[in-house]
Amino acid sequence: MSQQHLTVDICVMGAGAAGLSVAAGAAQLGLSVVLFEEGEMGGDCLNTGCVPSKALIAAAKTAHSMQHASRFGIENTKAVLDWNKLRGHIDGVIETIAPIDSQERFEGLGCTVFREHAVFIDPRTVQSPSAIVTAQKFVIATGATAFVPPIPGLSETPFLTNETVFAQETQPKSLIVLGGGVIGVELGQAFARLGTQVTVVEAMTIMGPQEPEAVEVVRASLKADGVTVQEGVKA
Repeated sequence: MSQQHLTVDICVMGAGAAGLSVAAGAAQLGLSVVLFEEGEMGGDCLNTGCVPSKALIAAAKTAHSMQHASRFGIENTKAVLDWNKLRGHIDGVIETIAPIDSQERFEGLGCTVFREHAVFIDPRTVQSPSAIVTAQKFVIATGATAFVPPIPGLSETPFLTNETVFAQETQPKSLIVLGGGVIGVELGQAFARLGTQVTVVEAMTIMGPQEPEAVEVVRASLKADGVTVQEGVKA
């Protein structure tokens, strides 16, 4: 297959939230833009991060509100979860937003999109299977992957990350969440509100860099939702 040779103003590596923002803004300002993405358009935020997690949290909040409606003079109702319908809800939210991050939209804005991996062959040029692109500026927005801590025995144990937890075919009966940062806490609370038995294990304190007063509010909320919080504990 012959390679296209392109010279552009900006080459963006990665079509996640950051890369797409740069590509859209640059294209609308009249700059020539090439965008590379070897995975899913929208990256982590759309497919495995912000969007599915907030869809899950919205469902969990609804269940929590049903079970604590009496303070508004409404009889409490036990929420009965249909996991497959919840997964359908999450998938539906992703599908609703996906056109905004789609290849078609960005090509419509004037970007040239390659759904391939590209590598630098000199300081001003990248190469992929179908293109050689020279650019005045490069934006590296390739994102990150979940860090798996070197815990003895973990590699032999089936585990989930924030990238795979939404793809489960059945609701987990129990979860141990290693890490009490923002992602660990929000996922732990959401699953607990949906009926999963959750333990959050944090080597220091949950929500570490946040204001202590705010952390105490979160800690109390987690415990009220039945989450076991273990701080100062290493797995």
